[in-house]
Amino acid sequence: MIPHSSAYGRPRATVEKSLVIAGASAVALAVYCGAVFASGAPRSAWIMPVALVMAGALTVVAVTRFTLFLVIVLAIRSSLDAAKLADIGATVDGGGGQPTASSLFDPSSMLAVLFICAGLAWLVVQGRRPIEARPHPALPMAALTFFGACLFSLLGSRAPAVSVGEVSRVAAFLVMIFVVERLVAEDPGRRGPLLGAVFASGVVPVLVTFYQVVTGNGLVDLDGLMRPVGTFWHPNALGEFCYTIMIMGVALLWHVRGGARVALFLLVAGLGAALVTTAARGAWIAALVGVLVVGFLQDRRIILGAVAVVGGVVLAVPSVLARFSDLSQTYTAGGYEANSLVWRFDHWIEATGLLPENPVTGVGLGTARLFLYKEVHNDYVRALVESGVVGLLAYLGLLAALFIAARQALRATARPPGLRVADPSRGIAVGFTGCVAAFAVSALADNIMTAVVVMWYLAVFAGLALRIGAPGKETQ
Repeated sequence: MIPHSSAYGRPRATVEKSLVIAGASAVALAVYCGAVFASGAPRSAWIMPVALVMAGALTVVAVTRFTLFLVIVLAIRSSLDAAKLADIGATVDGGGGQPTASSLFDPSSMLAVLFICAGLAWLVVQGRRPIEARPHPALPMAALTFFGACLFSLLGSRAPAVSVGEVSRVAAFLVMIFVVERLVAEDPGRRGPLLGAVFASGVVPVLVTFYQVVTGNGLVDLDGLMRPVGTFWHPNALGEFCYTIMIMGVALLWHVRGGARVALFLLVAGLGAALVTTAARGAWIAALVGVLVVGFLQDRRIILGAVAVVGGVVLAVPSVLARFSDLSQTYTAGGYEANSLVWRFDHWIEATGLLPENPVTGVGLGTARLFLYKEVHNDYVRALVESGVVGLLAYLGLLAALFIAARQALRATARPPGLRVADPSRGIAVGFTGCVAAFAVSALADNIMTAVVVMWYLAVFAGLALRIGAPGKETQ
C-alpha cells in the first residue's frame, strides 16, 4: 500500500502526479511528431517541439542534479546530429558556399548552449580550490590561452557571426574538460557513470550504421562511393567518433570484469566494424595509431591482435585495400586529382593563400570554408589560416598540453614491471594517450576540431586524465 501519512503521502503523491503529467506530455508529443512527420511537413515542424521540450527538461535536471544532467548529455549527444534541421547532404562539403547543416536551432546547438551555461554556472558555484587540490597547470593554462587566441581572431574575422559560433564550440570543449575534472575531484565515484554514458553513446550510432549498410538507406554518395554516416553528417565524422570511443574501450578492456567486460568488448567490436564501413582512410590510420599506442603502453599482445585484425579485414573486405590503391596515381589524364590526398595538398596550398590578408590573427574561425567552399581538411593549416600565427602556436600548445596531461596520468598510475592488476585509472591514462595520439594524426588530414561531438568525448577523457595525474593525488 502507498503510505498516506503527512511525512510520506504528499511527496509520493507529488512524484506520481509528476510522472503522470510527464508521461501524458511525452505521449502527446510523440503523437504530434508522428502526425507531422507523416504529413511530409518540414523537419523543423517536428524537431523543434521535441528540442524545446528536451531543453526545458534538461534545464530542470541541470539545476537540481548536475551530475545526472551531464550523464544524460553525454549519452544522447552522439545521436543528436541526426536531428539537424537541414536536409541530408547540406554539409560544408556540399560546395557552392552554401551554409552548413549547423544551426542555432538544431537540438545539438541548443544542447551546447545549455551545457556551456550550466557548466560555467556550476563551476562558479563550486568556488576556488586550494593550490594543492588543483590539477597540473599545463592543460588549464594552454586551454585558456587557446580560447584567448580564438577570441583574438575575432578582431580580423571576415565573418564575425560565423566565427562567434566556432568560438562557442571551442568553449564547450574546454568547459567539458574543467567540469569533468572538478566533478571527479569532488567524488571519484562519478567516474563510472560518466564513462558509462560515453560508452552508451556509441550504441545508437553503431546500430544506425549497420542498418544503413544492410538496407542501403541513408548512405551518401561521395565520389562514386556509397558510404554510411550513422547518426552524423559525414562518414569521416562517424569514423572519428568510432576510433575515439574504441581506443578508450580497448584500453579499459584489461581493467574491467564480468558482464561489463563482455558489454565493452561487444561495443568495441561494433565500433571497429562501423569504422571499417566508413571508408575513411584517415580515421583508419588514426585508429591503428591509437591502438598501437595502447598496446605499447599496456600489453604487447594488443599489438599482435591489432595486426591480426587488420590482416583479417584486408582479406575479408577487399574494398579496404582498394581505398589505398589509388594513392599511387596523382592526376588523371584530364588533369584532375586522382585521389583525395592529392586534392588535399592542392587545397592546403589554396587555403594558405588567405593568410597574407591577416597573418597575425587570421581570417577568423570558420571563415575559410566560406571562401574555399570546402573545409580545410587539416587542423594545423586551419588554425594558421583562420586564427593566424597566434592561433597556430596556441593550438600546438594545447596539443602539447594534452600530451603532458597524458604523461602525468601515466606516471601517476605506473606499476612495477611485470605487475598486472586491474586498475581503471591506468586504463583511462593509457586510453587517453592513445586518443591524443590518434587526434594528432587525424588532424593532419581531417577536420577533427569541427567534429564537435568527437571533441566533447575527448574532453571527457582529458578531464578524467587530468584528475588522475593531479599532483599529490593517490590513484583511486
